[in-house]
Amino acid sequence: MRTGGVLKRIDVAYEECGAIRPERDNVIFICHALTGDAHVAGIRPGETKPSGWWEGMVGPGRAINTDRYHVICANVLGGCSGTTGPSSINPDTGKPYGSSFPRYDFSDAVDVYRMLLKQLGVKHLAALIGGSYGGMQVMDWITRCPGETELACVIASSASLNTQALAFDVVGRSAITDDPDWHNGDYYGIGDGKGPKKGLASARQLAHITYLSRELLQEKFQRELQRNWLEEPQECQDRRVRDFRTFFQIESYLGYQATKFLKRFDANSYLHITRSMDLFDAAAPYGSLDAACARVTCKTLVVSLSGDVLFAEWQSRDIVEALIRNNKKVSYCHLEIGTGHDAFLTHIDDLSRLVGGFLCTRQPKVTPAQERQYGAVLSMVKDGSHVIDIGCGDGTLLNILRERRHVTGDGVEIDVTEFEEAVADGNTLLWEDADEGISLVPDRHYDMAICSETLQVVQNPRGLLHEALRLADEAIVSFPNFAAYRIRLTLGLGGHLPVSKQLPFQWYDTPNIHLITLKDFRNLCEKEGIEIREIRAESRHLTGRILLALGLKNLGASRIIARIARKRPSAVSA
Repeated sequence: MRTGGVLKRIDVAYEECGAIRPERDNVIFICHALTGDAHVAGIRPGETKPSGWWEGMVGPGRAINTDRYHVICANVLGGCSGTTGPSSINPDTGKPYGSSFPRYDFSDAVDVYRMLLKQLGVKHLAALIGGSYGGMQVMDWITRCPGETELACVIASSASLNTQALAFDVVGRSAITDDPDWHNGDYYGIGDGKGPKKGLASARQLAHITYLSRELLQEKFQRELQRNWLEEPQECQDRRVRDFRTFFQIESYLGYQATKFLKRFDANSYLHITRSMDLFDAAAPYGSLDAACARVTCKTLVVSLSGDVLFAEWQSRDIVEALIRNNKKVSYCHLEIGTGHDAFLTHIDDLSRLVGGFLCTRQPKVTPAQERQYGAVLSMVKDGSHVIDIGCGDGTLLNILRERRHVTGDGVEIDVTEFEEAVADGNTLLWEDADEGISLVPDRHYDMAICSETLQVVQNPRGLLHEALRLADEAIVSFPNFAAYRIRLTLGLGGHLPVSKQLPFQWYDTPNIHLITLKDFRNLCEKEGIEIREIRAESRHLTGRILLALGLKNLGASRIIARIARKRPSAVSA
Protein backbone atom coordinates (compact mmCIF):
# COMPACT_ATOMS: atom_id res chain seq x y z
CA MET A 1 0.00 0.00 0.00
CA ARG A 2 1.09 3.59 -0.55
CA THR A 3 0.75 4.13 3.18
CA GLY A 4 3.16 1.27 3.98
CA GLY A 5 0.81 -1.60 4.78
CA VAL A 6 0.89 -4.94 2.99
CA LEU A 7 -1.78 -7.35 1.74
CA LYS A 8 -0.22 -10.63 0.59
CA ARG A 9 -3.34 -11.68 -1.28
CA ILE A 10 -6.45 -9.84 -2.42
CA ASP A 11 -9.65 -11.58 -3.43
CA VAL A 12 -11.85 -9.50 -5.73
CA ALA A 13 -15.57 -10.11 -6.17
CA TYR A 14 -16.72 -9.05 -9.62
CA GLU A 15 -19.59 -9.63 -12.01
CA GLU A 16 -19.69 -9.55 -15.80
CA CYS A 17 -22.51 -9.22 -18.30
CA GLY A 18 -22.64 -8.94 -22.06
CA ALA A 19 -20.63 -10.84 -24.64
CA ILE A 20 -16.97 -9.98 -24.96
CA ARG A 21 -15.25 -9.74 -28.33
CA PRO A 22 -12.17 -11.88 -28.98
CA GLU A 23 -10.11 -8.67 -29.08
CA ARG A 24 -11.51 -7.66 -25.65
CA ASP A 25 -11.96 -4.12 -26.95
CA ASN A 26 -15.59 -3.64 -25.91
CA VAL A 27 -15.19 -3.67 -22.13
CA ILE A 28 -16.85 -1.05 -19.92
CA PHE A 29 -15.79 -0.95 -16.28
CA ILE A 30 -18.30 0.54 -13.82
CA CYS A 31 -17.11 1.89 -10.46
CA HIS A 32 -19.86 1.53 -7.86
CA ALA A 33 -20.98 4.13 -5.34
CA LEU A 34 -19.85 4.35 -1.70
CA THR A 35 -21.76 1.39 -0.24
CA GLY A 36 -22.48 -0.36 -3.52
CA ASP A 37 -21.18 -3.66 -4.79
CA ALA A 38 -20.40 -5.61 -7.95
CA HIS A 39 -24.02 -6.48 -8.70
CA VAL A 40 -24.74 -3.66 -11.14
CA ALA A 41 -27.36 -5.53 -13.18
CA GLY A 42 -28.90 -8.92 -13.87
CA ILE A 43 -30.26 -11.90 -11.97
CA ARG A 44 -28.12 -13.55 -9.35
CA PRO A 45 -28.24 -17.32 -8.77
CA GLY A 46 -31.28 -18.18 -6.71
CA GLU A 47 -33.14 -14.98 -7.64
CA THR A 48 -36.21 -14.76 -9.84
CA LYS A 49 -35.89 -11.17 -11.03
CA PRO A 50 -33.12 -8.60 -11.68
CA SER A 51 -31.80 -6.91 -8.55
CA GLY A 52 -28.82 -4.83 -9.69
CA TRP A 53 -28.35 -1.31 -8.38
CA TRP A 54 -28.32 0.16 -11.93
CA GLU A 55 -30.82 -2.09 -13.71
CA GLY A 56 -32.34 0.78 -15.68
CA MET A 57 -28.96 1.75 -17.07
CA VAL A 58 -27.27 -1.58 -17.85
CA GLY A 59 -28.70 -4.34 -20.01
CA PRO A 60 -29.73 -5.34 -23.54
CA GLY A 61 -30.76 -2.24 -25.51
CA ARG A 62 -30.19 0.07 -22.55
CA ALA A 63 -27.81 3.02 -22.26
CA ILE A 64 -24.92 0.72 -21.35
CA ASN A 65 -25.93 -1.82 -23.93
CA THR A 66 -24.86 -5.37 -23.13
CA ASP A 67 -25.71 -6.39 -26.70
CA ARG A 68 -22.71 -4.32 -27.67
CA TYR A 69 -20.54 -3.96 -24.56
CA HIS A 70 -19.06 -6.35 -22.04
CA VAL A 71 -19.62 -4.81 -18.61
CA ILE A 72 -17.47 -5.50 -15.54
CA CYS A 73 -18.19 -4.22 -12.05
CA ALA A 74 -16.14 -5.19 -8.98
CA ASN A 75 -16.53 -4.67 -5.25
CA VAL A 76 -14.02 -2.15 -3.93
CA LEU A 77 -10.96 -2.92 -1.80
CA GLY A 78 -11.90 -2.68 1.89
CA GLY A 79 -15.53 -3.54 1.11
CA CYS A 80 -17.66 -6.30 2.57
CA SER A 81 -19.24 -7.87 -0.51
CA GLY A 82 -16.55 -10.36 -1.44
CA THR A 83 -13.46 -8.24 -2.07
CA THR A 84 -10.83 -8.36 0.67
CA GLY A 85 -11.71 -6.05 3.55
CA PRO A 86 -11.57 -5.79 7.34
CA SER A 87 -14.09 -8.62 7.79
CA SER A 88 -12.08 -10.98 5.53
CA ILE A 89 -9.90 -13.71 7.00
CA ASN A 90 -6.28 -12.74 7.53
CA PRO A 91 -4.26 -15.73 6.16
CA ASP A 92 -1.58 -15.17 8.79
CA THR A 93 -3.97 -15.53 11.75
CA GLY A 94 -6.99 -17.39 10.43
CA LYS A 95 -9.20 -14.67 11.93
CA PRO A 96 -10.86 -11.55 10.50
CA TYR A 97 -8.45 -8.67 9.94
CA GLY A 98 -10.41 -6.23 12.10
CA SER A 99 -8.08 -3.56 13.45
CA SER A 100 -5.09 -5.11 11.67
CA PHE A 101 -6.49 -4.36 8.21
CA PRO A 102 -3.87 -2.05 6.67
CA ARG A 103 -4.66 1.54 5.93
CA TYR A 104 -4.91 2.18 2.21
CA ASP A 105 -5.48 5.22 0.05
CA PHE A 106 -7.88 5.89 -2.78
CA SER A 107 -5.42 5.03 -5.54
CA ASP A 108 -4.66 1.64 -3.96
CA ALA A 109 -8.32 0.73 -4.43
CA VAL A 110 -8.26 1.86 -8.06
CA ASP A 111 -5.07 -0.13 -8.65
CA VAL A 112 -6.84 -3.28 -7.44
CA TYR A 113 -9.39 -2.73 -10.22
CA ARG A 114 -6.56 -2.26 -12.71
CA MET A 115 -4.83 -5.43 -11.57
CA LEU A 116 -8.13 -7.33 -11.88
CA LEU A 117 -8.53 -6.18 -15.49
CA LYS A 118 -4.96 -7.17 -16.27
CA GLN A 119 -5.59 -10.62 -14.81
CA LEU A 120 -8.73 -10.89 -16.96
CA GLY A 121 -6.71 -10.01 -20.07
CA VAL A 122 -8.27 -6.57 -20.61
CA LYS A 123 -5.59 -4.14 -21.76
CA HIS A 124 -7.73 -1.17 -22.74
CA LEU A 125 -11.25 -0.05 -21.80
CA ALA A 126 -13.93 1.17 -24.17
CA ALA A 127 -15.34 3.23 -21.31
CA LEU A 128 -14.96 3.88 -17.60
CA ILE A 129 -18.10 4.98 -15.75
CA GLY A 130 -18.76 5.95 -12.15
CA GLY A 131 -21.17 7.97 -10.05
CA SER A 132 -20.56 9.62 -6.68
CA TYR A 133 -17.69 7.76 -4.95
CA GLY A 134 -17.30 5.78 -8.18
CA GLY A 135 -16.98 9.01 -10.14
CA MET A 136 -14.09 10.04 -7.91
CA GLN A 137 -12.44 6.70 -8.74
CA VAL A 138 -12.86 7.54 -12.42
CA MET A 139 -11.17 10.90 -11.80
CA ASP A 140 -8.22 9.20 -10.11
CA TRP A 141 -7.98 6.65 -12.92
CA ILE A 142 -8.01 9.02 -15.89
CA THR A 143 -5.66 11.58 -14.34
CA ARG A 144 -3.17 9.15 -12.79
CA CYS A 145 -3.27 6.43 -15.46
CA PRO A 146 -4.01 8.17 -18.78
CA GLY A 147 -4.45 6.16 -21.93
CA GLU A 148 -6.27 3.21 -20.36
CA THR A 149 -9.78 4.09 -21.58
CA GLU A 150 -11.36 5.69 -24.65
CA LEU A 151 -14.29 7.28 -22.81
CA ALA A 152 -15.00 8.31 -19.23
CA CYS A 153 -18.21 9.32 -17.44
CA VAL A 154 -18.00 11.24 -14.15
CA ILE A 155 -21.52 11.45 -12.71
CA ALA A 156 -22.62 13.42 -9.62
CA SER A 157 -19.06 13.52 -8.38
CA SER A 158 -15.95 15.68 -7.97
CA ALA A 159 -12.17 15.74 -7.88
CA SER A 160 -12.29 15.92 -4.06
CA LEU A 161 -14.93 16.26 -1.37
CA ASN A 162 -16.13 19.69 -0.34
CA THR A 163 -15.97 20.69 3.32
CA GLN A 164 -19.64 20.01 4.01
CA ALA A 165 -19.37 16.47 2.65
CA LEU A 166 -16.24 15.95 4.76
CA ALA A 167 -18.15 17.10 7.82
CA PHE A 168 -20.91 14.55 7.27
CA ASP A 169 -18.33 11.77 6.99
CA VAL A 170 -16.50 12.93 10.14
CA VAL A 171 -19.71 12.76 12.18
CA GLY A 172 -20.68 9.42 10.65
CA ARG A 173 -17.35 7.81 11.52
CA SER A 174 -17.46 9.26 15.02
CA ALA A 175 -20.86 7.64 15.56
CA ILE A 176 -19.25 4.28 14.79
CA THR A 177 -16.01 4.66 16.73
CA ASP A 178 -17.82 6.11 19.77
CA ASP A 179 -20.10 3.08 19.92
CA PRO A 180 -18.84 0.86 22.79
CA ASP A 181 -19.49 -2.21 20.63
CA TRP A 182 -16.86 -1.14 18.11
CA HIS A 183 -13.99 -2.52 20.26
CA ASN A 184 -11.41 -0.64 18.16
CA GLY A 185 -12.45 -2.65 15.13
CA ASP A 186 -12.05 -6.08 16.69
CA TYR A 187 -15.72 -6.85 17.26
CA TYR A 188 -15.90 -9.98 15.09
CA GLY A 189 -16.73 -12.97 17.28
CA ILE A 190 -17.95 -10.82 20.16
CA GLY A 191 -21.63 -11.18 20.93
CA ASP A 192 -23.49 -11.43 17.63
CA GLY A 193 -20.29 -10.37 15.82
CA LYS A 194 -21.99 -7.46 14.10
CA GLY A 195 -20.32 -4.83 16.21
CA PRO A 196 -21.36 -1.18 16.54
CA LYS A 197 -24.85 -1.47 15.12
CA LYS A 198 -26.13 1.71 16.74
CA GLY A 199 -23.19 3.73 15.49
CA LEU A 200 -23.40 2.34 11.96
CA ALA A 201 -27.16 2.94 11.93
CA SER A 202 -26.65 6.57 12.92
CA ALA A 203 -23.95 7.00 10.26
CA ARG A 204 -26.29 5.59 7.62
CA GLN A 205 -29.19 7.79 8.70
CA LEU A 206 -27.01 10.89 8.53
CA ALA A 207 -25.66 9.92 5.12
CA HIS A 208 -29.11 9.11 3.77
CA ILE A 209 -30.33 12.62 4.58
CA THR A 210 -27.64 13.93 2.21
CA TYR A 211 -28.71 11.60 -0.60
CA LEU A 212 -32.09 13.33 -1.01
CA SER A 213 -32.70 16.97 -1.78
CA ARG A 214 -34.41 19.20 0.77
CA GLU A 215 -37.30 19.63 -1.67
CA LEU A 216 -37.80 15.86 -2.06
CA LEU A 217 -37.72 15.24 1.68
CA GLN A 218 -40.31 17.97 2.21
CA GLU A 219 -42.55 16.72 -0.58
CA LYS A 220 -42.27 13.09 0.46
CA PHE A 221 -42.78 13.39 4.21
CA GLN A 222 -43.89 16.91 5.15
CA ARG A 223 -44.51 16.75 8.91
CA GLU A 224 -46.74 13.72 8.55
CA LEU A 225 -47.05 11.27 11.42
CA GLN A 226 -46.70 7.53 11.00
CA ARG A 227 -50.06 6.15 10.00
CA ASN A 228 -50.06 3.28 12.47
CA TRP A 229 -48.56 4.93 15.55
CA LEU A 230 -51.86 4.86 17.43
CA GLU A 231 -51.99 1.09 16.98
CA GLU A 232 -48.76 0.60 18.92
CA PRO A 233 -49.12 -0.78 22.45
CA GLN A 234 -49.11 1.94 25.06
CA GLU A 235 -45.87 0.55 26.44
CA CYS A 236 -44.16 1.13 23.08
CA GLN A 237 -45.55 4.64 22.85
CA ASP A 238 -44.28 5.40 26.34
CA ARG A 239 -40.84 4.05 25.46
CA ARG A 240 -40.70 6.36 22.44
CA VAL A 241 -41.39 9.33 24.69
CA ARG A 242 -38.74 8.27 27.22
CA ASP A 243 -36.17 7.81 24.42
CA PHE A 244 -37.01 11.24 22.96
CA ARG A 245 -38.28 9.68 19.77
CA THR A 246 -41.19 10.99 17.73
CA PHE A 247 -43.94 9.58 15.54
CA PHE A 248 -42.97 11.46 12.36
CA GLN A 249 -42.81 9.51 9.10
CA ILE A 250 -39.28 10.79 8.41
CA GLU A 251 -38.03 9.12 11.60
CA SER A 252 -39.60 5.82 10.61
CA TYR A 253 -38.14 6.10 7.11
CA LEU A 254 -34.60 6.75 8.37
CA GLY A 255 -34.94 3.87 10.82
CA TYR A 256 -36.00 1.55 8.01
CA GLN A 257 -33.02 2.61 5.87
CA ALA A 258 -30.65 2.01 8.78
CA THR A 259 -32.07 -1.44 9.53
CA LYS A 260 -31.79 -2.46 5.90
CA PHE A 261 -28.20 -1.19 5.74
CA LEU A 262 -27.13 -3.13 8.85
CA LYS A 263 -28.04 -6.38 7.12
CA ARG A 264 -25.59 -5.84 4.28
CA PHE A 265 -22.72 -3.64 5.42
CA ASP A 266 -19.82 -3.82 7.82
CA ALA A 267 -18.86 -0.91 10.10
CA ASN A 268 -15.11 -1.30 9.55
CA SER A 269 -15.61 -1.23 5.79
CA TYR A 270 -17.58 1.98 6.17
CA LEU A 271 -14.73 3.52 8.16
CA HIS A 272 -12.00 2.53 5.71
CA ILE A 273 -13.90 3.45 2.54
CA THR A 274 -15.09 6.86 3.75
CA ARG A 275 -11.65 7.78 5.11
CA SER A 276 -9.94 6.94 1.82
CA MET A 277 -12.56 9.00 -0.02
CA ASP A 278 -12.17 11.98 2.33
CA LEU A 279 -8.40 12.06 1.83
CA PHE A 280 -8.56 11.80 -1.97
CA ASP A 281 -7.70 14.88 -4.02
CA ALA A 282 -7.11 14.35 -7.74
CA ALA A 283 -5.20 17.64 -7.96
CA ALA A 284 -2.80 17.07 -5.06
CA PRO A 285 -0.13 14.90 -6.77
CA TYR A 286 0.23 17.42 -9.61
CA GLY A 287 -0.11 20.75 -7.82
CA SER A 288 -3.42 21.82 -9.36
CA LEU A 289 -6.56 20.47 -10.99
CA ASP A 290 -5.39 21.99 -14.27
CA ALA A 291 -2.16 20.01 -14.10
CA ALA A 292 -4.07 16.83 -13.26
CA CYS A 293 -6.54 17.30 -16.13
CA ALA A 294 -3.67 18.02 -18.54
CA ARG A 295 -2.87 14.31 -18.23
CA VAL A 296 -6.30 13.14 -19.42
CA THR A 297 -6.38 11.54 -22.87
CA CYS A 298 -9.95 10.21 -23.07
CA LYS A 299 -13.15 11.88 -24.15
CA THR A 300 -15.11 12.73 -20.99
CA LEU A 301 -18.72 13.29 -19.99
CA VAL A 302 -19.34 15.14 -16.71
CA VAL A 303 -22.86 15.26 -15.24
CA SER A 304 -24.07 17.18 -12.18
CA LEU A 305 -27.48 17.01 -10.51
CA SER A 306 -29.67 19.74 -9.05
CA GLY A 307 -30.32 19.50 -5.33
CA ASP A 308 -27.14 17.46 -4.77
CA VAL A 309 -25.95 18.22 -1.22
CA LEU A 310 -22.78 16.12 -1.42
CA PHE A 311 -21.41 16.99 -4.85
CA ALA A 312 -22.31 20.52 -5.79
CA GLU A 313 -22.68 21.75 -9.37
CA TRP A 314 -19.59 23.98 -9.04
CA GLN A 315 -17.42 20.94 -8.34
CA SER A 316 -18.37 19.35 -11.65
CA ARG A 317 -17.87 22.66 -13.41
CA ASP A 318 -14.38 22.93 -11.90
CA ILE A 319 -13.46 19.65 -13.59
CA VAL A 320 -14.95 20.76 -16.90
CA GLU A 321 -13.20 24.13 -16.85
CA ALA A 322 -9.84 22.47 -16.15
CA LEU A 323 -10.35 20.03 -19.02
CA ILE A 324 -11.38 22.82 -21.41
CA ARG A 325 -8.37 24.95 -20.48
CA ASN A 326 -6.24 21.96 -21.44
CA ASN A 327 -8.10 21.54 -24.77
CA LYS A 328 -9.54 18.16 -23.81
CA LYS A 329 -12.71 16.73 -25.31
CA VAL A 330 -15.35 17.13 -22.63
CA SER A 331 -19.14 17.36 -22.52
CA TYR A 332 -20.95 18.71 -19.48
CA CYS A 333 -24.62 18.58 -18.56
CA HIS A 334 -26.46 19.68 -15.43
CA LEU A 335 -29.69 17.74 -14.97
CA GLU A 336 -32.52 19.60 -13.24
CA ILE A 337 -34.05 16.53 -11.64
CA GLY A 338 -34.47 18.09 -8.22
CA THR A 339 -34.45 14.90 -6.13
CA GLY A 340 -30.85 15.15 -4.96
CA HIS A 341 -27.70 13.07 -5.08
CA ASP A 342 -29.38 9.66 -5.37
CA ALA A 343 -31.09 10.73 -8.60
CA PHE A 344 -28.28 9.12 -10.60
CA LEU A 345 -29.57 5.80 -9.23
CA THR A 346 -33.31 6.45 -8.96
CA HIS A 347 -34.33 8.97 -11.65
CA ILE A 348 -32.29 8.04 -14.67
CA ASP A 349 -34.40 8.84 -17.74
CA ASP A 350 -32.35 11.84 -18.90
CA LEU A 351 -29.12 10.43 -17.52
CA SER A 352 -29.71 7.20 -19.42
CA ARG A 353 -30.16 9.04 -22.70
CA LEU A 354 -27.06 11.15 -22.01
CA VAL A 355 -24.83 8.19 -21.20
CA GLY A 356 -26.30 6.12 -24.04
CA GLY A 357 -25.69 8.93 -26.50
CA PHE A 358 -22.17 9.45 -25.23
CA LEU A 359 -21.39 5.76 -25.76
CA CYS A 360 -23.11 5.76 -29.16
CA THR A 361 -21.01 5.47 -32.31
CA ARG A 362 -23.59 6.50 -34.86
CA GLN A 363 -22.23 8.43 -37.81
CA PRO A 364 -24.58 11.28 -38.80
CA LYS A 365 -25.06 11.74 -42.52
CA VAL A 366 -24.97 15.25 -43.91
CA THR A 367 -27.71 15.69 -46.51
CA PRO A 368 -27.50 18.07 -49.51
CA ALA A 369 -30.49 19.98 -48.09
CA GLN A 370 -28.67 20.56 -44.79
CA GLU A 371 -25.55 21.67 -46.61
CA ARG A 372 -27.57 24.16 -48.68
CA GLN A 373 -29.30 25.46 -45.56
CA TYR A 374 -25.98 26.29 -43.92
CA GLY A 375 -24.03 27.08 -47.09
CA ALA A 376 -23.31 30.69 -46.14
CA VAL A 377 -22.01 29.69 -42.71
CA LEU A 378 -19.82 27.01 -44.28
CA SER A 379 -18.29 29.54 -46.63
CA MET A 380 -17.24 31.74 -43.68
CA VAL A 381 -15.54 28.99 -41.65
CA LYS A 382 -11.97 28.03 -42.47
CA ASP A 383 -10.94 24.39 -42.73
CA GLY A 384 -9.66 22.95 -39.45
CA SER A 385 -11.01 25.81 -37.33
CA HIS A 386 -11.74 25.47 -33.62
CA VAL A 387 -15.34 26.65 -33.20
CA ILE A 388 -18.09 27.00 -30.64
CA ASP A 389 -21.74 26.86 -31.73
CA ILE A 390 -23.84 28.74 -29.17
CA GLY A 391 -27.39 27.41 -29.19
CA CYS A 392 -26.42 24.43 -31.31
CA GLY A 393 -29.72 22.57 -30.93
CA ASP A 394 -29.42 18.94 -32.01
CA GLY A 395 -25.93 19.54 -33.40
CA THR A 396 -26.81 19.52 -37.11
CA LEU A 397 -24.54 22.47 -37.94
CA LEU A 398 -21.69 20.97 -35.90
CA ASN A 399 -22.11 17.73 -37.85
CA ILE A 400 -21.89 19.60 -41.16
CA LEU A 401 -18.86 21.63 -40.07
CA ARG A 402 -17.09 18.51 -38.87
CA GLU A 403 -17.88 16.67 -42.10
CA ARG A 404 -17.21 19.46 -44.59
CA ARG A 405 -14.72 21.74 -42.81
CA HIS A 406 -12.99 19.25 -40.47
CA VAL A 407 -13.55 21.59 -37.54
CA THR A 408 -13.05 20.80 -33.86
CA GLY A 409 -14.91 22.46 -31.03
CA ASP A 410 -18.00 22.44 -28.90
CA GLY A 411 -21.69 23.19 -28.90
CA VAL A 412 -23.63 25.05 -26.24
CA GLU A 413 -27.21 24.03 -25.52
CA ILE A 414 -29.62 24.40 -22.58
CA ASP A 415 -32.37 22.07 -23.84
CA VAL A 416 -31.52 18.60 -22.52
CA THR A 417 -33.38 16.74 -25.29
CA GLU A 418 -31.47 18.60 -28.01
CA PHE A 419 -28.28 18.16 -25.95
CA GLU A 420 -28.75 14.39 -25.90
CA GLU A 421 -29.20 14.26 -29.68
CA ALA A 422 -26.09 16.30 -30.34
CA VAL A 423 -23.96 14.20 -28.00
CA ALA A 424 -25.19 11.02 -29.67
CA ASP A 425 -23.79 12.35 -32.96
CA GLY A 426 -20.33 12.50 -31.41
CA ASN A 427 -20.26 16.20 -30.58
CA THR A 428 -18.90 17.65 -27.35
CA LEU A 429 -21.44 19.90 -25.67
CA LEU A 430 -21.64 22.31 -22.75
CA TRP A 431 -24.89 22.82 -20.85
CA GLU A 432 -24.95 26.60 -20.49
CA ASP A 433 -27.55 29.36 -20.63
CA ALA A 434 -26.37 31.78 -23.31
CA ASP A 435 -28.08 34.64 -21.47
CA GLU A 436 -25.87 34.04 -18.44
CA GLY A 437 -22.63 33.72 -20.38
CA ILE A 438 -20.44 30.77 -21.26
CA SER A 439 -18.44 30.89 -18.05
CA LEU A 440 -16.88 27.46 -18.50
CA VAL A 441 -14.72 28.71 -21.35
CA PRO A 442 -11.76 31.12 -21.13
CA ASP A 443 -11.30 34.18 -23.35
CA ARG A 444 -10.37 33.67 -27.03
CA HIS A 445 -10.44 29.89 -26.69
CA TYR A 446 -11.88 29.42 -30.19
CA ASP A 447 -11.11 30.64 -33.70
CA MET A 448 -14.77 31.25 -34.45
CA ALA A 449 -18.00 31.55 -32.44
CA ILE A 450 -21.27 30.78 -34.20
CA CYS A 451 -24.73 31.98 -33.15
CA SER A 452 -27.02 30.35 -35.69
CA GLU A 453 -30.65 31.41 -35.21
CA THR A 454 -29.85 32.19 -31.57
CA LEU A 455 -29.80 35.99 -31.41
CA GLN A 456 -33.58 36.40 -31.63
CA VAL A 457 -34.38 33.79 -28.95
CA VAL A 458 -32.18 34.99 -26.06
CA GLN A 459 -33.13 37.59 -23.46
CA ASN A 460 -30.01 39.67 -24.03
CA PRO A 461 -28.90 39.76 -27.70
CA ARG A 462 -26.35 42.50 -27.07
CA GLY A 463 -24.76 40.44 -24.29
CA LEU A 464 -24.65 37.39 -26.57
CA LEU A 465 -22.74 39.32 -29.26
CA HIS A 466 -20.14 40.45 -26.72
CA GLU A 467 -19.87 36.96 -25.23
CA ALA A 468 -19.33 35.45 -28.69
CA LEU A 469 -16.52 37.93 -29.33
CA ARG A 470 -15.02 37.17 -25.93
CA LEU A 471 -14.76 33.50 -26.85
CA ALA A 472 -13.32 34.08 -30.32
CA ASP A 473 -11.84 36.85 -32.44
CA GLU A 474 -14.63 36.45 -34.99
CA ALA A 475 -18.23 35.35 -34.83
CA ILE A 476 -20.89 34.32 -37.32
CA VAL A 477 -24.43 35.41 -36.52
CA SER A 478 -27.54 34.37 -38.43
CA PHE A 479 -31.12 35.44 -37.78
CA PRO A 480 -34.48 35.79 -39.55
CA ASN A 481 -34.92 39.28 -40.98
CA PHE A 482 -38.27 40.64 -39.83
CA ALA A 483 -38.09 43.46 -42.36
CA ALA A 484 -38.44 41.08 -45.33
CA TYR A 485 -41.08 42.07 -47.88
CA ARG A 486 -43.22 38.95 -47.25
CA ILE A 487 -43.47 39.74 -43.54
CA ARG A 488 -44.35 43.35 -44.33
CA LEU A 489 -47.08 42.23 -46.75
CA THR A 490 -48.52 39.71 -44.32
CA LEU A 491 -48.68 42.32 -41.57
CA GLY A 492 -49.85 45.13 -43.84
CA LEU A 493 -52.46 43.27 -45.85
CA GLY A 494 -53.38 40.36 -43.62
CA GLY A 495 -52.99 42.08 -40.27
CA HIS A 496 -51.36 39.08 -38.61
CA LEU A 497 -47.85 37.76 -37.95
CA PRO A 498 -46.56 35.39 -40.62
CA VAL A 499 -46.03 31.65 -40.29
CA SER A 500 -43.56 30.30 -42.81
CA LYS A 501 -40.68 27.86 -43.21
CA GLN A 502 -38.33 30.56 -41.94
CA LEU A 503 -40.68 31.45 -39.04
CA PRO A 504 -42.60 28.21 -38.38
CA PHE A 505 -44.34 29.30 -35.17
CA GLN A 506 -47.60 30.89 -34.17
CA TRP A 507 -47.17 34.15 -32.26
CA TYR A 508 -48.26 32.53 -28.97
CA ASP A 509 -45.65 29.73 -28.97
CA THR A 510 -42.72 31.23 -30.84
CA PRO A 511 -39.23 31.09 -29.28
CA ASN A 512 -38.40 34.32 -31.14
CA ILE A 513 -38.68 36.98 -28.45
CA HIS A 514 -36.88 39.71 -30.46
CA LEU A 515 -37.86 40.93 -33.93
CA ILE A 516 -34.55 41.78 -35.64
CA THR A 517 -34.03 43.50 -38.96
CA LEU A 518 -30.82 43.93 -40.90
CA LYS A 519 -30.93 47.69 -40.34
CA ASP A 520 -31.41 47.24 -36.58
CA PHE A 521 -28.53 44.77 -36.48
CA ARG A 522 -26.22 47.21 -38.28
CA ASN A 523 -27.18 49.99 -35.87
CA LEU A 524 -26.56 47.77 -32.83
CA CYS A 525 -23.13 46.70 -34.08
CA GLU A 526 -22.16 50.31 -34.71
CA LYS A 527 -23.28 51.32 -31.24
CA GLU A 528 -21.44 48.42 -29.56
CA GLY A 529 -18.14 48.87 -31.41
CA ILE A 530 -18.57 45.71 -33.48
CA GLU A 531 -17.28 45.52 -37.03
CA ILE A 532 -19.39 43.75 -39.64
CA ARG A 533 -16.86 42.10 -41.93
CA GLU A 534 -19.25 40.25 -44.21
CA ILE A 535 -22.99 40.12 -44.81
CA ARG A 536 -24.86 37.39 -46.66
CA ALA A 537 -28.55 37.90 -47.36
CA GLU A 538 -30.74 34.97 -48.40
CA SER A 539 -34.24 34.51 -49.75
CA ARG A 540 -36.05 31.38 -50.87
CA HIS A 541 -38.40 33.30 -53.15
CA LEU A 542 -37.91 34.82 -56.62
CA THR A 543 -39.17 38.27 -55.61
CA GLY A 544 -36.82 38.31 -52.65
CA ARG A 545 -33.86 37.30 -54.83
CA ILE A 546 -34.69 40.07 -57.30
CA LEU A 547 -34.77 42.61 -54.47
CA LEU A 548 -31.41 41.31 -53.25
CA ALA A 549 -29.98 41.65 -56.75
CA LEU A 550 -31.12 45.29 -56.71
CA GLY A 551 -29.21 45.80 -53.46
CA LEU A 552 -32.34 45.95 -51.28
CA LYS A 553 -31.12 43.48 -48.65
CA ASN A 554 -33.31 44.66 -45.80
CA LEU A 555 -36.40 44.31 -47.96
CA GLY A 556 -35.54 41.15 -49.85
CA ALA A 557 -33.71 38.98 -47.32
CA SER A 558 -35.63 36.46 -45.20
CA ARG A 559 -32.39 35.44 -43.47
CA ILE A 560 -29.19 37.29 -42.64
CA ILE A 561 -25.77 35.75 -42.03
CA ALA A 562 -23.10 38.13 -40.74
CA ARG A 563 -19.42 37.69 -39.88
CA ILE A 564 -18.43 40.11 -37.16
CA ALA A 565 -15.42 41.11 -35.04
CA ARG A 566 -14.46 43.77 -32.55
CA LYS A 567 -13.48 47.05 -34.14
CA ARG A 568 -9.78 47.68 -34.10
CA PRO A 569 -8.74 50.89 -32.30
CA SER A 570 -8.14 53.73 -34.73
CA ALA A 571 -4.57 54.99 -35.09
CA VAL A 572 -4.13 58.44 -33.53
CA SER A 573 -1.39 60.70 -34.92
CA ALA A 574 0.71 62.79 -32.55
